Amino acid sequence: MKALAGFIVRGRGQAILAASLGGIVAFLLPPLTSFAHYFGAAVVALVTLYVSGQQGLLVLATATAVTVLFYHLAGLPAAAVAVTVLLLWLPSWLMALVLRSTVNLAFAMLAGTALGVTLLLMVYAIHGDPGPWWLERMQMLMEQLQQMGVMTGELSDTGGLQALSGLMTGIVLASLLLGAICSVILARWWQALLVNPGGLQTEFTGLRLGQAAAVLTLLVMIASRLAEGALSEFAAQAVLLLLVPYLFAGLAVAHGLVRQAGSGRGWLVALYILLFILPQSTLVVGQSTKRLTRGRNDGSYPA
Repeated sequence: MKALAGFIVRGRGQAILAASLGGIVAFLLPPLTSFAHYFGAAVVALVTLYVSGQQGLLVLATATAVTVLFYHLAGLPAAAVAVTVLLLWLPSWLMALVLRSTVNLAFAMLAGTALGVTLLLMVYAIHGDPGPWWLERMQMLMEQLQQMGVMTGELSDTGGLQALSGLMTGIVLASLLLGAICSVILARWWQALLVNPGGLQTEFTGLRLGQAAAVLTLLVMIASRLAEGALSEFAAQAVLLLLVPYLFAGLAVAHGLVRQAGSGRGWLVALYILLFILPQSTLVVGQSTKRLTRGRNDGSYPA
C-alpha cells in the first residue's frame, strides 16, 4: 500500500491515471463498483492531503473528464457517469480539504455531513417531496421483479413501498456520505504510511464529534417524531445523514478499547464481519459513542 500511495503522489499524471482507472473500472465491472469508486475518491483525497487542495481538485476534474470521455466513446450515458462520479468524489475532496486545514478528522466528517444535509434540503427546495418520484420507480422495479418471478416479500404492498420511498433520498445520500468518509480515511492511511506511520491509529482512536453535534442530532430526531408530513420525512432523512459519523465514532471506541486492552485484532475482525452481515448492528455501535461527546482530536500531520 505504501508503494501505491507513493506512486499516486509521485506526479499529477500518475494521480490522474489512478483516479481515472477507478472511475472506469467502477462501471465496467459492477461487482467492484463501490470499491473502485472509493479508490478513485481516495486518490483525489490523498492528493489534496499530501500536495494541495488545488491539485486535488485538478486531479478530480481531469479524471472525471477522462472517465466521461471513455464512456462517451463507448456509446454509454456519459452524463449519468459524470453525476455518479462527482457525487462521491466531490464530497471526498471537500472533506480532505477541511481535514488538511483543520487537522481534525471529526470536523471533516461533520463538514461532509453538513454537505449531505444541504443537498437534501436542495432536493426538497427545488423538486418538493421526492417520495412520489421514488415510489413510481420502485413500483416499476417491483413489476419487473414480479414478471421475472422473483418474490418481493413485504415490500410488495403499497404501504411498505410508500414508507421506504419517503426515506430513499436520505438513504442514498447517507450511503454516499459513508463511502466518502471511507475514502478519506483510506487516503489518510496512505498519507500516514508516507509521512507518519501509525498516525492514523492515534488520530482515529481519538475521534470526538463534540457535544454540539450530539445535541443537534437529538433535536432533529425529536423533530422527525413530532413533526408531520414532508417536514417529518425531511427530518427523518436528515437523521440518517447525521448518524453516519457516529458509526465511525463507535468504531473508534472499539479500536481504542482493543488498543488499550492490548487484545488481538480478532475482536475487530469479528465486529466488521458483524457490521457487514447485520447492518442493523450499526445502531449498537453508534450507541457506544454517547459518552464521547466532549473533546477534540489533535492529530499531527504535516500539511
